[in-house]
Amino acid sequence: MPTRYHFWSLKTSESILTSLCLLSNYKFISYAVCGRPTKQNENHFQRIIGGNDAGEHTIPWQALINVGDSRGGGMIIADRWILTAAHVVTMNGQVQTPEIHLGRTDVHQILETPSLNVTAVHVHPQYNNPNGLNYDHDIALIKLKDPVTFEAAIMPLCLPSEDDRYDSGMIGLVSGFGIADKGNRQRFLTNKLKYVHIPVVEQERCSDSLKLIPGSRKPILTDNMFCAGTPEGRKDSCQGDGGNGFTLQSEDGRFWAAGIVSWGIKCGQKGSYGFYTKVANYVDWINKIMQHSERPKDIKFSEPEENMEKINCLMRIGGNVA
Repeated sequence: MPTRYHFWSLKTSESILTSLCLLSNYKFISYAVCGRPTKQNENHFQRIIGGNDAGEHTIPWQALINVGDSRGGGMIIADRWILTAAHVVTMNGQVQTPEIHLGRTDVHQILETPSLNVTAVHVHPQYNNPNGLNYDHDIALIKLKDPVTFEAAIMPLCLPSEDDRYDSGMIGLVSGFGIADKGNRQRFLTNKLKYVHIPVVEQERCSDSLKLIPGSRKPILTDNMFCAGTPEGRKDSCQGDGGNGFTLQSEDGRFWAAGIVSWGIKCGQKGSYGFYTKVANYVDWINKIMQHSERPKDIKFSEPEENMEKINCLMRIGGNVA
């Protein structure tokens, strides 16, 4: 087979090198700070339903997402990207433009600040749930118009690797602004960010719990999901928590996005569990969406500092500077 030669123009090669450089830096910066809150909550085993208030700066990846009158959540995974559930940003099969709020643990304070502008919503192409019984591929990415600045109240969550494990008994942290419990079965939509620690459950028990649901209309359980909770109930995510993160902590102390709050039958009831989208199954899709969106034509240099970053970066990897 003859040797193939590729001739790039200086402008094209510079653009590609610049893109690769910035993407590399962007990944490095995100990883350098991801999953490391400046403070941590105590490891109480209360549920979000009546659970503990999260302290300031303890869950800095938390996003509040409003679509119309519906409330959900998400996770910051990069300076312009929010990871959430597909069902949070779709209504009647149509993708909606959400309102995004970051950096606060009190809804009243959040709503005093303007929502962040959204430039794109990417719902997984295989998500199709017309009857509310099929939450397979319940995952979506929201791209912000402008990057946010990472600080104590706003930090990204780490993404998993494709081979990360979800072993039964591993304790995850779930947070959200969903339904809380005053006691005596009085429930309300909380104005404070809540958190709970709950264990991963083996898949067979997740499946068995669905067999106890009366009637023939039962949700579908797939390998793209896992469930979490305790047999006695009492600890769970609930309505308004959709899209929030189920996070696990690695050996080096970083929190990573293991799951996305997806669906459940009853909140915190005995014998029922919460079901989550398994993020590790979608790492390739997430990376492709983010990298495609940051392709060379999307990268602009208008400030002197940005031009200097471009020049220094290209020099480090042997590129040409025009």
